[in-house]
Formats: sequence, structure tokens, C-alpha cells
Amino acid sequence: MAIKISDILGKQIYTMTARYVGKVYDAILDTEKSAISGIVVSDVSNGCLKELVGNVDKKIVLPYNLVTAIGNIVLMKPPAKVLVKTSETEKSKISK
Repeated sequence: MAIKISDILGKQIYTMTARYVGKVYDAILDTEKSAISGIVVSDVSNGCLKELVGNVDKKIVLPYNLVTAIGNIVLMKPPAKVLVKTSETEKSKISK
């Protein structure tokens, strides 16, 4: 099933156990595979991952392969680790 990136922006993200993670802020594209490789998550300060992130005002990047379903919300598996998005360099590291 094909979806537009603009259709997932702003959607709330929850884990499979109904824990709020944040909101989809942006998507990271892997141009070699022509696919989404990660999602940038905002509103982390209100989500279940705030303990893992030192500065909750920052956005985090989660691998797209954790996403299990997209509908009115985004469902995902809980991540084993979190990457804090701090620069364009960090953004390019996750998409390789």
C-alpha cells in the first residue's frame, strides 16, 4: 500500500501497548531504496520515551521498520534505543 508522506505528518504515535510516543514531525528518505527509513518524532516530552531522552525539547529519530500500522494514528514497536536529532549530520547517519 502506498501512502503520501504528507498523510502521516502530525499523526500521533503509539506503541503496540497503547503508550503515547509523540507526533510524526518529518520523515527521512533513503534515496537508494526509494523508501522511508526513519521518522522524526516531536512532542517527546509528553510521551513514554522522555526518560530516554536527556533534553525532551529535542526531536528524536526512530527507524521506520518499527512502524507496524498507519491509520488515524501510527502504531509501532517500542524502540530499543533512541537517536536524538541534533543536526543534519545526525539525520544522514540514520538513513544509511
